[in-house]
Amino acid sequence: MPEFVSPVIGGSDGATAYEFLDTISYVRVSGEQTGERCSVVEMHLRAGHAPPMHVHEDADETIHVVGGAVTAHTAETERSVTAGETVVLPCGDAHSLVADEESVVITSTRPAGFAEFVAAVGEPTETENVPSTPPSEAAIARVHESAENYGIEIVGPPPTGP
Repeated sequence: MPEFVSPVIGGSDGATAYEFLDTISYVRVSGEQTGERCSVVEMHLRAGHAPPMHVHEDADETIHVVGGAVTAHTAETERSVTAGETVVLPCGDAHSLVADEESVVITSTRPAGFAEFVAAVGEPTETENVPSTPPSEAAIARVHESAENYGIEIVGPPPTGP
């Protein structure tokens, strides 16, 4: 694991687009680049996107909404998060989000791991068009099969919209 001692700049040059569930996602900063301290993923969400309720066992997750609006769900609450706003979800708490409309979010985890999950489970794609339909059964199965390997526990179905 490389030591993280210099700034890392993640950009769009040469970034692989992944179809991850029903998103187009780009790993902007990988865990490898930061000595596994953090990672950053840019995600373009289909309206209605809703991953299953899940828990990051060891990682805090920060979601910054660049465009659009999402609803962050926890076991106890639902909170609307709109463009320019950020929600931080602590490790160990069940959560998910629903894209209230087509949205762009920046997701970072500390420590790293989510970017590697996206790259492992997603499928590289040449298109940069956000999928217009829910994820395939095969995509959902890949998430369920691999989540545990990345410190993610699936604890329930996707939440419904607000």
